[in-house]
Amino acid sequence: MPALFTYPYRALRILFVFSLLMALTACGGGGGTEASDDTELNPTPPSYAPGDSSDSSGSTPSTSDGDSTQQSPESEDVAAGNYATLERCLPFAGNSEAPLKVLFANLDGAPYFDQIVQDAVENQFQGLPPFSEYSGQFAFYQIDLQGFASLGCSRNSGGGFYCDIDQIHSAILQQCGSNDIHGVMKVVIAEGDYGASGGEIIYVASDRDWQDSGTALHQLRNIVIHEVGHNFGLADLYDGGVNADGTAVTGWPSELSRAWANLDGPGCAKWCNSFKPASEYTQSANATCPTLTDKASCTSFNRSAEGECETDDEGNYTCCGWSEDTEDDYFGGQCTPAWGTEDIGQDCLQGTGCFYGGAYGNNSWRPAKSWSDSIMYGAGHSQAFDAASERALRETIRCCATSDDATSSCASFRADYLTFLQDSQPYKNRVGSCGISS
Repeated sequence: MPALFTYPYRALRILFVFSLLMALTACGGGGGTEASDDTELNPTPPSYAPGDSSDSSGSTPSTSDGDSTQQSPESEDVAAGNYATLERCLPFAGNSEAPLKVLFANLDGAPYFDQIVQDAVENQFQGLPPFSEYSGQFAFYQIDLQGFASLGCSRNSGGGFYCDIDQIHSAILQQCGSNDIHGVMKVVIAEGDYGASGGEIIYVASDRDWQDSGTALHQLRNIVIHEVGHNFGLADLYDGGVNADGTAVTGWPSELSRAWANLDGPGCAKWCNSFKPASEYTQSANATCPTLTDKASCTSFNRSAEGECETDDEGNYTCCGWSEDTEDDYFGGQCTPAWGTEDIGQDCLQGTGCFYGGAYGNNSWRPAKSWSDSIMYGAGHSQAFDAASERALRETIRCCATSDDATSSCASFRADYLTFLQDSQPYKNRVGSCGISS
């Protein structure tokens, strides 16, 4: 088992990642303006999943014993076949012996709660591969919670909301009991302006101003399964905007972003076998960027005098970003495309490519080109996961929530996933039988 970080180092690291994420403008991007025929659909809500120990709250991480981000050196990895239970609540769908429990909490009578839950279970978990292939591994529960303020909840100015993790856990434990509340996936739904976020607790805001349930389901299409994807090791594939001063939106550090299953370094070796060199990166509208060697020419390319980045017919950014201190490890320079739509991948997993940008910035490479290509890119705009994300989800479910978790074929996966949870997803410590025991 990989060695655990000692508490002081780990706490500093989490605070660093948290501070970085809060500084980003993660507003459901995706390479510029929304490129969808469905103009009435709002952009994907922001997900601050990786590194955000406070569930997108904007507050500092908790130091209480209930905070999943604080692991002591004595913590041990979870044994194969050891799954969380809910002791006093019964599932409305699935078997209570199922390895994966998903609990929907209706906070203060959220509008369209029943319809949102039904859609999430029937059309997302049971309707979308690879989750639909493992429907017997999931049990679904629902409870009512009361007291938005008393549960430490607040609404974000840009939409969505967050709550105090420990108080939500305490309220769930009072009703249901559990041998490991961190091993239960929790989806709290409450009234609020459009928004959703991932984390130890998933938050989904349902707007009372939506005229009917059809509108609610339209706006929240595939949002629940998108956020659950973070719990299973998938990052957001969209960008975090373009800086008007021409500096690059760096997003998460490369080491952090590339640890997620659906992001990688140049060439995307996780799902591609080879890639074309930077000298052949010539097809994109911003392919000129790597040839620009000074900041002035880089930051003015395909930008207005006010610094606004031009976009192509599909809404993709065509300008450049300049990094003061770093040479990109593919382009070999400080001037890079603000967002890439040119595929450098070769001999890739069918249905994927290797495109520059992801994780709220341009320091990683993603398998999907645009909104419609993956639920992890544009949840409401896509009806499927990209092939790389789907494959990663399938392996996580197989090795963390089926009888295969104790087999030799899953041994290395489980060890690697434990390291991933510790190093790159510090807010979450358990998925199925993978992770850290409480």
